[in-house]
Amino acid sequence: MTKTYDAFTLKMVAIIGMLMQHTAIVLGPAVPTVLHFPLQFGGGFTFPIMAFLLVEGFRHTSNVKRYLGRIFIFALVSQVPHMMAFSTAVTQETGVFGLNIMFTLFVGLLLLVLHDTMKRRKLFWLLFVVLTLVTFFFDWGVVGPVMVLLYHIVSTEKIRRMIPQILGFWYFIAFGIIVGFSVGLIAAIDPELAAAMSDKLAAMTGDEMSMAQNLAGLLFPVGMLASIPLVRGYNGERGRSMKYLFYAFYPLHLLALALISFALGNGPLFPFI
Repeated sequence: MTKTYDAFTLKMVAIIGMLMQHTAIVLGPAVPTVLHFPLQFGGGFTFPIMAFLLVEGFRHTSNVKRYLGRIFIFALVSQVPHMMAFSTAVTQETGVFGLNIMFTLFVGLLLLVLHDTMKRRKLFWLLFVVLTLVTFFFDWGVVGPVMVLLYHIVSTEKIRRMIPQILGFWYFIAFGIIVGFSVGLIAAIDPELAAAMSDKLAAMTGDEMSMAQNLAGLLFPVGMLASIPLVRGYNGERGRSMKYLFYAFYPLHLLALALISFALGNGPLFPFI
């Protein structure tokens, strides 16, 4: 396969995909139903590319501590915009917010460092399991760190550029099946509890969110598979420099979407206060 895509090109695809999916999620019913399908599909490109470039950055950085520090700082900066954008009635009631995707990337990078420096392999794999489980409440948690590590440890170049996406695809498909089966089982055992869960789901997605818009989310894992040709086409070149633009775009676009959502009357701007 001809290697034609540099890091700049891949980052731009990731940024566009991120904006597409977050627009569908944050603005919800305000976005025409027909647009939810391509927006969710585009979102599937984002994390596989981010994770792949994280590994490439780790392999070529001259100062991994500075790399870790930079991601951690942007994770901290991004948390408030993340909470503003993805606030829901459920999180307002519980006061619980997940951590943003930059924290997931930070854990993934930390695991890469530990993998290459720890001589006690059993201890490393124990830490890997613990840190991965910790990310359960992070954006792209659990599967995210696993994908990052796979991009690093799979030795065959062709395979390592596609296995993480395939894993991510089946993870989200399996997750959807398990959730659907669980809801059906609960409905059969306790209809009242199932009705309460349905009310919570409506609060999360918005009363006006149609079934079609929710089903559009099924195209998200398909987008992950569609990212394989792009990752495989990476030519190893940096392209245009956008060292901080990629990181800065994340909190800035979340803040912008939160403000638009607030202007549309979708809820308080600071639900966590």
